[in-house]
Amino acid sequence: MPSKPRNRIGETYGQLTVVRSSERRTKGGNAFWWCRCSCGREREVPGDKLSHNLNRRKAVVTACELCARELQIEGVCSKNDREEAQRRRDAEQRRKLLEGHVPARWLILPLTDAHAREQNRKIYFQGKKCKYGHVAPYRINGGCLACSGQTPSADISQIPNI
Repeated sequence: MPSKPRNRIGETYGQLTVVRSSERRTKGGNAFWWCRCSCGREREVPGDKLSHNLNRRKAVVTACELCARELQIEGVCSKNDREEAQRRRDAEQRRKLLEGHVPARWLILPLTDAHAREQNRKIYFQGKKCKYGHVAPYRINGGCLACSGQTPSADISQIPNI
């Protein structure tokens, strides 16, 4: 017969508050607990997944399934936003070096593929070399316009930092 679990009723783990015990047990013998999320939904969680230690290797449950999914998406989106902002800053710096060396119409194109999608455009210019050494605009679905023969590459032999 398994041992009696520690009473966790009233304890809070992230957005979850333990409200009552469950009759279920895991294969390892850990008790399940019914927890109420801050949004009002309830979720049955195994006791070994409830922890305040966020650095442990084992997964920790801190919210109901819907809130956990929203937190995960929010984290990914904020990371992607930071990375996109950095890509745009880098493209701005490269384009400043290229002023006077590339056609002016390239410098008014969007900075990145995401920036081009926001503006409903198909072409953008980062000021980067493609893998074949061309400096030319790109299509949002990938591909240097110089590689496809649509646009000649810029002559940037005077600028070594690109």
